[in-house]
Amino acid sequence: MIYKFLKQIIKAALFFFFRKIVVSGKEQIPVNGPLIIVANHPNTFMDPLLIAAITDQRIGFVANAGIFLNKLISRVFTYFHVIPIYRKKDIQPGEKPDNRLAFSKCHEYLGQQGTLLIFPEGTSYYELKLREIKTGTARIALSFEDLKGFEGNLNIVPVALDYSDSIQFRSVVSVTVCRPISVHAYKLAYDRNEFEAVVELTEAIRKELSDIIPQTSGKEQEKFLVRAHQFYVAFYGSKEGFKIKPKQYLELRNLVSKALQYIQKENSALYLDTQTKLLRFFKLLKNEGLRPNEISNTVFQKGGSMQYILTLIKFIFLFPLYLFGLLTNYVPYMLTAKIFSALKLDIEYKAPVQMITGFFTFPFYYAFMIWLFRMYMSTEFWHSLLLFVLMPISGYITLYYYAELRRFLKRLHFDFFISKDKKEAIIQLKDDILENMEEARNYVNVN
Repeated sequence: MIYKFLKQIIKAALFFFFRKIVVSGKEQIPVNGPLIIVANHPNTFMDPLLIAAITDQRIGFVANAGIFLNKLISRVFTYFHVIPIYRKKDIQPGEKPDNRLAFSKCHEYLGQQGTLLIFPEGTSYYELKLREIKTGTARIALSFEDLKGFEGNLNIVPVALDYSDSIQFRSVVSVTVCRPISVHAYKLAYDRNEFEAVVELTEAIRKELSDIIPQTSGKEQEKFLVRAHQFYVAFYGSKEGFKIKPKQYLELRNLVSKALQYIQKENSALYLDTQTKLLRFFKLLKNEGLRPNEISNTVFQKGGSMQYILTLIKFIFLFPLYLFGLLTNYVPYMLTAKIFSALKLDIEYKAPVQMITGFFTFPFYYAFMIWLFRMYMSTEFWHSLLLFVLMPISGYITLYYYAELRRFLKRLHFDFFISKDKKEAIIQLKDDILENMEEARNYVNVN
């Protein structure tokens, strides 16, 4: 009962926190266990919350033993079927991790037709690559089937998580459920050689996830991929005349990642030339305080001065709602950032901490505003209800207003306040990069 109640709260919190949650392949999750769900781990506590929210059955979790240090927290985790796994960093120097008890608890939970969630990378960092997949998941799965004479009907379902920005409010996240892997299919391999079967199953998990998650070889290439994707969305999309939807946005980043890897291997000169020009382009924009999407909008170019006038009218019309939204949402919004800063946690914890704290700060602040309204303005129930409905709506309008106003002002800056030489240099670089991207696309398509 508590699990179901908390699940509904988490679903509501996720709905407000993310701009879009794109779920693909949910129908591939078996209705009944035993089942192991494996996923990449870019966003600490947000990852298990997302997967638990989209999964119909109750989930047990395998987690690092380091989070069980507090006795009270340990009891809470135990209630929610969180099984601790010990790593070298979780034990005293010189000792060896002993996870026999943990494996036994996993077998017991799976034997009750349970569903376990495991993050086989072992650690959580936000980076655009799939880190090394540890063999623990395969060992748990194969040893369970061995105990059942390989008649346990255990499946492993890989789930790929991809965030447009894992630490930002109102970002986009993709949850892609891959096809189930039947552990029974590895019986012959396990009978021949247990170690090789574990390696083979681990590789199958890695392959399913790596086909969906963007891949980079280091921070430099990750920076290049992020820049290339931003550029492609801003300029190539408008050039081709299509509007990129949230799901396409993340799929496109994966395609750009694969294209860059291919070009780097097959045409290094084109890769390096594009990388050099792209990073220089972004440096020029940064010097002017600009982003690609702030100068890519062709509406102003086509509409001329009339488009600027219409945009200003829109801002004037929405200004009262912007102020109202600022008044009723700024304090609880900023409190979430202040709380995260005060906790001094790693950046990977920013999104879950802000979402969880926001789930308390916003309702309390809304209640306070309604109390003030009833004290000094009106005690009518319908007036209070209208205020309650308007506060979150105006909050979203405020976010939209701020983003659009910023983009409008940056566009004005680019059009009228940048020197002719700088503007020409930016435009020339943009055209050169577009040319390179067209050549790269043709090269990939031909080969």
